[in-house]
Amino acid sequence: MADIDYGIVRRVANKRVDTLKDNLVYSVDNVEDLHYIRGQIKGIESLLQDLKDLQEKQQELNDKELRGFEDGNT
Repeated sequence: MADIDYGIVRRVANKRVDTLKDNLVYSVDNVEDLHYIRGQIKGIESLLQDLKDLQEKQQELNDKELRGFEDGNT
């Protein structure tokens, strides 16, 4: 399985959120478009939070593994 570069995913997602926010401000003509764009933004922000949580969990696992090696327990 390929490693995921969370930094790249985060940058692309944040750029998309910024674009959507600009569209929200400058080009929404009706309520349906407003709700659609707001839903997209919420979805991407949820993805970003999930990525952050996964990174923190991975860091905790890596730290535990490192401590195991330092203690001589493999």
